[in-house]
Amino acid sequence: MSTLKVDTLQTTGGAGLYPARAWVNYDMTTVSLLGSGNISSLTDGGTGIATLAFSTSLTAATYSFTTCGYHQTNLSNIRNLCQQEADSQLTSSSTLRMLSNSSGGLDAAFNKASWTL
Repeated sequence: MSTLKVDTLQTTGGAGLYPARAWVNYDMTTVSLLGSGNISSLTDGGTGIATLAFSTSLTAATYSFTTCGYHQTNLSNIRNLCQQEADSQLTSSSTLRMLSNSSGGLDAAFNKASWTL
């Protein structure tokens, strides 16, 4: 297998490209990683709370992310994966919470979630 190493990615027109720094697909019913990049572990922090540790720390803790989560038996109730102000957003890890749109509270019954940074 070959390895490609670069310092900067650009389009042919010179615009910068910014690939994901980490991604994960996880299952909280079994507290397991289904697939990931730059994620070393998943920790169950209680009802609807997960902490993801990065394999390689980020350069700053001011990152943003996109997410998706769902409840396997209740597809009409959308779930949102978010961070609260009190959650740790560190260069080495990130704590996320799964919220139910119907109740607004933490959701203990969610099954799977995906997160990209």
